[in-house]
Amino acid sequence: MTTAAVRDDPLRRYPAYDFSRPAQLGREHTRQLEAAFETFARQWASQLTAKVRLRTHLVPAGLELVSYQEYADTLPTTTAMVAGSTADREEPCVVQFGLDSALMWVVQMLGGKPAADIEARTLTPIETALILQLMDGTFELLSACLGPLLPGAVTFSGLHENPQYMQVISPGEAVIVARFAMSAGEARSTATVMLPAAIVVDQLAESDRHAATAHREGAMRDQVNDTPLEVSLRVTPRVIGAGEVLDLAPGDLLRFAHPETKPFELVVGGTPIARAVPGAQGSRLACTITTIHEEKTR
Repeated sequence: MTTAAVRDDPLRRYPAYDFSRPAQLGREHTRQLEAAFETFARQWASQLTAKVRLRTHLVPAGLELVSYQEYADTLPTTTAMVAGSTADREEPCVVQFGLDSALMWVVQMLGGKPAADIEARTLTPIETALILQLMDGTFELLSACLGPLLPGAVTFSGLHENPQYMQVISPGEAVIVARFAMSAGEARSTATVMLPAAIVVDQLAESDRHAATAHREGAMRDQVNDTPLEVSLRVTPRVIGAGEVLDLAPGDLLRFAHPETKPFELVVGGTPIARAVPGAQGSRLACTITTIHEEKTR
């Protein structure tokens, strides 16, 4: 096929686009989420260190917007997936970690010394209860760190061990996935937090609306504050005839009824706002404010 033919063939000129893939997050929204998950990683590591009694470190390893099926395909066949939910929303939040990590935590919490290489297996009811008790505090941290990015506090709703059979969200649903590199003692593993994109995007949009409103209000306030106004001092007016005005000449003395001891009116835009006495500052005339008129008299 010639070069001209390739240029004229739309299927070859333009790459295929997968419309089923979720749209990507904006740069500002990504920064907000990354900052929140960095805080969560530090606090979760501190919590695990205190409760499991084994020094733990967590480092954010990535943030992405994918479908739930794409997320599930990256996980082991069996893994610990602790699901939580927020008030008035059916979509789940998930904290995922390896079953080997969960078993190591259990052994450590019970006072044992975990083996260097723990083989992953299904948790027993007692082990499950211990892990869920540990996860209660984790969901509290997640709610606190993400704060306005969630519609409410996340509470435990279930524990699953197979991501493919966890019937909590449709395969094509967009989810936000935060990945973490975890080290506990000598062991190295990974963990993830999955949030339904619909929940987070709704909260981000609401936050943007509030920020835009606050920006507009602030811009309007700044514009009003920066508006130039003419300020003048005024004595008590005197009414004279038009003929007297026409007859005014240099040297004429025009008397006003304003007492010498009475302060002048400080006028802005034709409206008296205060009283002031005249004075000087260096070689320039100045005035000292004596009283401010009440709002009702302005």
